[in-house]
Amino acid sequence: MVEDRLRYELHFHAIVQTSVIRDSNKVTQIFQGNLARFTSDPLHQLPADLPDFTGRQEELERAIALLTTAMPSGEAAQEASASRFGITAITGMAGVGKSTLAIHVAHQLKQDFPDAQLYVNLRGTESQPLEPLDVLAGFLRAWGIDDSSMPDDLTERSQLYCSFLAGKRVLVVLDNAHDSTQIRPLLPDSSSCAVLVTSRKRLAALEEATQLDLDLLKEPEALELFQRLVGVERTQAELEAAQQIIHLCGRSPLGIRLTGGTIRNHPQWRLEDYVLDLTQEQQRIAQLRLSHLDVRVSFAASFKQLDEISARLFRLLGLLRGQNFSSTVAAALLEFEPVTAEQFVKYLVDLQLLEPASEGRYCLHDLVRLFAKEQLAIEEPTEARQAARLRAARCYMETSEIVNLALKPETRHSLAQVLTEGKHQSLEAAEQSWFLGALNWFQLERMNLLAAIEWAYQAEAWDIIVPLASNLVNFFNIYADHADWERTHLIALEASRKLNDRLGEAQTLTNLGNVYALHSAWEKASESYEQSIVIFGELGNRLGMAKTMGNLANVYCQQDDWEKASEFYQQSRVIFSELGDRYGEGQTLANMGIFYLKQSQEAEAGVLWQEALTKLPPNLPKSKRVAEWLELIQKSNPVSESSESRAQMSGKTGVKLWSPLELARNAFQWFRRT
Repeated sequence: MVEDRLRYELHFHAIVQTSVIRDSNKVTQIFQGNLARFTSDPLHQLPADLPDFTGRQEELERAIALLTTAMPSGEAAQEASASRFGITAITGMAGVGKSTLAIHVAHQLKQDFPDAQLYVNLRGTESQPLEPLDVLAGFLRAWGIDDSSMPDDLTERSQLYCSFLAGKRVLVVLDNAHDSTQIRPLLPDSSSCAVLVTSRKRLAALEEATQLDLDLLKEPEALELFQRLVGVERTQAELEAAQQIIHLCGRSPLGIRLTGGTIRNHPQWRLEDYVLDLTQEQQRIAQLRLSHLDVRVSFAASFKQLDEISARLFRLLGLLRGQNFSSTVAAALLEFEPVTAEQFVKYLVDLQLLEPASEGRYCLHDLVRLFAKEQLAIEEPTEARQAARLRAARCYMETSEIVNLALKPETRHSLAQVLTEGKHQSLEAAEQSWFLGALNWFQLERMNLLAAIEWAYQAEAWDIIVPLASNLVNFFNIYADHADWERTHLIALEASRKLNDRLGEAQTLTNLGNVYALHSAWEKASESYEQSIVIFGELGNRLGMAKTMGNLANVYCQQDDWEKASEFYQQSRVIFSELGDRYGEGQTLANMGIFYLKQSQEAEAGVLWQEALTKLPPNLPKSKRVAEWLELIQKSNPVSESSESRAQMSGKTGVKLWSPLELARNAFQWFRRT
């Protein structure tokens, strides 16, 4: 049935102006600086390998053997059934090098799994681990599945994921897992695939996995790592001191890297003197009864050696909640130019306090992040922390405005034209590439973006909240994140009223109505839309009225109030037509077709959908959906092409267009009744 495939298209309001696309330098800088990593090859997702990976030879060989033994190849891989695949779980204490080993193993196996290497940090040690439903959505988008084809149910989404991986040579790396429940829906059901998991705890409920327990480095391996960082000649000259340093670091790879990075940047230091520093730190931390004693010793000793600016940047990075960040945010935290901030970021990388996550992005090990937060609380005054948060929030507001252009169907094409100017690249490929890149950016920065709204609210920085919440709507809609959508927009509604920003209030109300409509909360949706129409009417904003009236018509249609639905559709369509907004008119026409089909008027629906296709850009997913609907009803009931039929259905004949005052008055009456 065609009715089963129908979906109303909502009109969204965005504070962002499409004119921002014309600032090509800013657009190019943000997209190439923040999204380049995501647009190269969506199926090969591994983070960078450590160039100085050291030791773990026994564990490395065992992991490779476990993941490749009895793996089918050639025709056997194509015909692989649902038999079990290789799955290895690397477990061990914090700082022991689980993720480093897993990523190194995965890079060694790229030729064995040429079809794809999928990677995700499941954030299992954080307060909000990733949901399997969201992880599957990211993997499926990498395979080219758009959100209109994405199942909502976890089981169905997992089955679709397994169907794509069946018979393909794919390695899936599930880093930092919380438990077996989080992992199980992410396991392929094909013997041609392999899975590599890391977790701090043993995954006993995952019976099919081979557990690989990772211990501290053996002493020769620990010394080899230290030598690689500090230098062989310097290490051998004070070998006994070097061995003491290794033991004071607990033979933890993380601790040795931090200590070695600090010593390497001070070639004039004697290792014997640094042993004394580490010993004193060990005694101090032991007295405080803090956890992770061995690595804390390395953290504290390395932190003491930082210059003032680097130390402040390290502390301020403890404010961020996302899994990694760009140097653009570091610049905002420091109030420096990006080029200057990048130098201090790279210095922290040299000291091993930061790790490169991908090109232009960096991350802190979770234990290092904890230490940064502790130093932040101790050394940074409350006012300074709040000011830094607001600088970061404003940075996210400005960046998300640009990145959001790739998510908006009506601006994506223009954006691709700017980014491909002078390049031999098809616009369609560029649109899809930047769309996926933008989705990944929002997903990576999601925690920081939500925190930015929270920070701005705490500081009563209302001017940040309203546009930032608006910039998140498309992302929330694609990911069906209705809870955060409603929460951020209720905050934005309060902010717009504090600012007496009537336009912002109306736009926020419409977007609130949209999330209520998606939840089938018709009463709340109607109330939000009606309040919005009143304000747009008072402002004389006809475009705002046309969008919101089209959305309100959808609500009436869902409630089978045909008379009101018809009137609001017609008014919306006529305003769009008079404004010359072909995109908006085409979207309303598509919704009107659903309205008529629900009343069993297939021919009329077909006429409207035919006209919608003349208005909507042909490359949009919604245009393809309308074409599919039209094809389905034409098979059962050919559409009349007569001019009389078109005239009857046209919103341009026989429709009395309300004035803005009448629109506001009528909407206000309906609002009062509600």
